[in-house]
Amino acid sequence: MKFQQPPWGLAAAARESLLHGNEHRDAGKVSEKALNALMSKFFNSEATPHLIPGDRGFLLSIVTPILYEQFPWQESIFEELSRSHALLLDGLDQVDTSVISAASMTELLGGMSLGDAIGATFFLQVGANMNGGVFDPDWLNQPNFEEVLHLFPRSNIEAMAERLTATRDEFKQDFKAQSLGVKRLARYDYNPLVRTPFVKLDQGLPVAPAPRLILRTVTPGGLFYSGVSKYGKAFADDLGALFENYIGRNLRLIDGADVHPEIVYGARGDKKSIDWFVVMPGLVLLVECKMKRLALGSRAGDPQLFEDLQKSLEKARTQLTRTVQNLAARTPEFRHIPTDRPMLGLIVSAEPIYSGSAYLIDHDTSVIPGGRLPDVPVAAVSARVVEMLVTHGADTENVLLELITRHVGVAISLSEIRPHADHDNAILTRAWQSYPFSAGRDRLTCAGNLSVNNTSSLD
Repeated sequence: MKFQQPPWGLAAAARESLLHGNEHRDAGKVSEKALNALMSKFFNSEATPHLIPGDRGFLLSIVTPILYEQFPWQESIFEELSRSHALLLDGLDQVDTSVISAASMTELLGGMSLGDAIGATFFLQVGANMNGGVFDPDWLNQPNFEEVLHLFPRSNIEAMAERLTATRDEFKQDFKAQSLGVKRLARYDYNPLVRTPFVKLDQGLPVAPAPRLILRTVTPGGLFYSGVSKYGKAFADDLGALFENYIGRNLRLIDGADVHPEIVYGARGDKKSIDWFVVMPGLVLLVECKMKRLALGSRAGDPQLFEDLQKSLEKARTQLTRTVQNLAARTPEFRHIPTDRPMLGLIVSAEPIYSGSAYLIDHDTSVIPGGRLPDVPVAAVSARVVEMLVTHGADTENVLLELITRHVGVAISLSEIRPHADHDNAILTRAWQSYPFSAGRDRLTCAGNLSVNNTSSLD
């Protein structure tokens, strides 16, 4: 019998059980009634806001943690996994990095290449999905696994399983080290399952209470902290440069567009424009990339949220504003960028900043005054939105112009943009085909039940 429950709720319940449960509690089979009662308590729990109604940012502090709690579970894993290879490896020959290389990624992943690590992790998630969250190493001894082990070597599977498994004591230690330590934010606190989705209890088999978290350990977001922990700030700096290059490569998929890189200007050549200019026949896109991730406390809605959003968005908007001013002034270095057509500013983050557009609206910064030029609307988007947008090819311009026309005088949101029905993103497709299970997205969906939906099952 299976019970349909929200996966973010089950993950939080598993965290609390592992942190606070003991051998004296009821060890009987979980019932539907018990789960319903547990989820009811979960959804009735609240994070007490640090602001009061009427304060600027009050609504943002309430909505942000809910968005970060739920939205990541509803995103397709195809783009996340494909982006790992496309971002971290495919751009290495075009970017001067100091620590990130194919060799350093192999070292970071315990001696496996990124493709092998993703393959082994894929196997673990499929296995856990099909067996109530359990991974039994003895599966690999069965004759019917021979063919599978040609695709996913046993040594890789076992090494990755060990890397992604924690004992209960290790789970508690990880939580203690990373927790916000703020009782009113307990619902949105750190969950060690994002780092080690498998937990081994006593002498039992490793169990993944939230199997969907397994593959997310090898996405760019999942690798970020392990990379920074091993290589320091240089890893984050390299990742920022690779991300900027990655967005530029995506923008070049727009048929008929001229894509221009960052402009260096000033008497001493010490000033820089935004990262990318995309010139289309009837529209100019001004693109600024930001790698910064919101801290855990910010995602939980604490006061750090506004400082983080300011660092992420205000700095990017300032860069966009300076660029618009230089275009309006016809600064010599900018004269190859036309100003006779509408412009749209995009702040592109590596991971979704779900409340980014709301922040721009709340701070009256969703439009840049154009001076002698028309005003320039600004939208905050994630890499995922850009990946979908460029699948429209030559029609990208019309898609954006239609949005601009419909949102005159109000903030523009690109959240409604979907990929073209008949065209894939060539960069993501090529990256996907580098993996050992690349027979198609349908195999991933059917074998591991990894398609996007908003419920999770518990046997």
